[in-house]
Amino acid sequence: MKRISFLIFSLIIMIIASSTVFAANSELNGTLGTSYADDPAKYGLDISLHYNWLLDPYFVTGLESGFYWVKWDRKIGVKQQGSVYVDVKADTNAYLIPMMFNAQVRLPNLKDKLYVTPFVTIGLGYSFMILHYSQPDFTDSNTGKSYNADSITKLFSGLSWELFFGASLKPAADSKVDFYAEAGYRSLPLKSGDLELDMSGLVIRLGVRYPL
Repeated sequence: MKRISFLIFSLIIMIIASSTVFAANSELNGTLGTSYADDPAKYGLDISLHYNWLLDPYFVTGLESGFYWVKWDRKIGVKQQGSVYVDVKADTNAYLIPMMFNAQVRLPNLKDKLYVTPFVTIGLGYSFMILHYSQPDFTDSNTGKSYNADSITKLFSGLSWELFFGASLKPAADSKVDFYAEAGYRSLPLKSGDLELDMSGLVIRLGVRYPL
């Protein structure tokens, strides 16, 4: 796995180097949206930042990183609180940082007909995730068994890829800013030793572009 990761990052560096030589312009993109994770079956906050090289009006390459946070809980018992019984839950927070090299195809020639510029993006990279699990100390009212408070933090990582379809809109002809929306799928099968978590799922984002 380490050898594969090294080869992928070496390829990314070579592509970036060639892109900087031939690209005439660059741009900065920022997005805000939501992403679904398969294993917890929950949506979370998704933020990303992109630095792109414009090879020509149709082809773009670039780097993407960001922050994805998803939180979930599960019932682990019942305890008596005063005269009522309440559920006891364990909380899990996942903090994920994807790092992608992206290639994008834009269709500006369709802008006159559709009023927007369609695009498709494919990305390949590596992702890291910090998973934090915590539970309180309690005595289960159903079984009478006592549990100590527990807190576990683990680092997961794995190869990642993504595919997005979207469209951008320039608010005015003389505006430098483009607004866009995109939706797609991101594959995030992550491992920590023998543990595996699939954080793959649908991603929906709104973004803004600004030329540098």
